[in-house]
Amino acid sequence: MPPAFTEKDIPRIIEQLRLSGGIKTVAAQRLNVHRKTLHRFLEDHPEVTEALRDIDAEIADVAEAQVVKAINAGDMQTVRWFLELKAKDRGYVRRVENVGKNGGPMEVVEKTDLSAYTDEEVAIMAAAARRRKESQASNQG
Repeated sequence: MPPAFTEKDIPRIIEQLRLSGGIKTVAAQRLNVHRKTLHRFLEDHPEVTEALRDIDAEIADVAEAQVVKAINAGDMQTVRWFLELKAKDRGYVRRVENVGKNGGPMEVVEKTDLSAYTDEEVAIMAAAARRRKESQASNQG
């Protein structure tokens, strides 16, 4: 069975990667091969992988240009997103406040490191914890 691609297919593969915006699955569909075939070809041909990196960088440049346009147009959601992402050193960070039930304080239960205890001591603590749970359950019921 002949290989799906040969060296002479490299320009066509790069062109399809470019037309698909670097999305390999779409490029493989356009090339009429399975995506795994394209992935294997990329692994074997570093020059195509390098071209794909260039395509990804070009797409990132286009996306960044759109962010700048949105900022220049006064799109405050984009402005805020940009500042939270790129201007943290200037104090633009998203503040997240974690609270417990009904807005109260969060309950934090610190787990005990049991590695320093013997198996017998751990068994004693486990039995005490079971008795405590049973006692709490009977007091609530």
